[in-house]
Amino acid sequence: MNRTLRLVEEGTKHLFLLAAAFICLIPILWMLATSLKAPQDVFAGPLFWTNQLNLDGYMRVLRDIPVGLWAWNSAFTAGLQTLGQLVVGVAAAYAFAQYRFPGRDALFFFVLMTMMIPQQVTMVPTYMIVNELNWLNTFAGVIVPHLASGYAIFLLRQSFMTVPRELGEASVIDGCRPLGTLWHVYLRLSGTVISALAVILFVGNWNDYHWPLLILSDKSMQTLPVAFVQFREEESLEWVPTMAVATLSMVPVLALYLLAQKQFIEGFMNSGLKG
Repeated sequence: MNRTLRLVEEGTKHLFLLAAAFICLIPILWMLATSLKAPQDVFAGPLFWTNQLNLDGYMRVLRDIPVGLWAWNSAFTAGLQTLGQLVVGVAAAYAFAQYRFPGRDALFFFVLMTMMIPQQVTMVPTYMIVNELNWLNTFAGVIVPHLASGYAIFLLRQSFMTVPRELGEASVIDGCRPLGTLWHVYLRLSGTVISALAVILFVGNWNDYHWPLLILSDKSMQTLPVAFVQFREEESLEWVPTMAVATLSMVPVLALYLLAQKQFIEGFMNSGLKG
């Protein structure tokens, strides 16, 4: 009887998870199906599949906009932003986790507060600073203002807090300086967390739309998400090429996640965050 109840419970859980996964996949299925339709069939036929494949949307995207160049710009800016956010996050998280200093808790609370402030609130003052630095229409103007990530600092600090302090103290006794302790103890034990965080940060930076659109005016420097507005007219949207752009922009981050899936899952299991 207990075995039957357990099987029913497990089956119910799996059905619920499958239903939730399908609901999450609905927008992606519609995006993919729409990108392969003829314009007149977008809302006329089935929503989630097409009876006749049409690659005109992809051909138009590849013909009308420099997809390869914009994808490289996105990879370049997202990669440097991610690297900078990891470096700043590791340094700050190490200080919060390892050292005791006046105002530490208040400063960490301020870091948490930055996670609750929408980017749109700080966009105008940040733009004014970038303008004063003459960084408009430069990659520096896109990258530098977002090198510090409150989320990265928080997640890494939580991971570092799970490292026994005795290990850090033992490394000091063995002659390690602070950077040596960080490298040999904290980073070695938090590798999966850093990998998972790198994927999250890169995806967020890759998908950033408003800030690059605001800073970069030169078409040769635009990033791939900006391509979403290239097929929008004053009162209408060309759905097929727009969804083709969305599909193409999703491929790199999806490939990155599939390659780092194991580290991504293990990273959250070992991050010190309790669900």
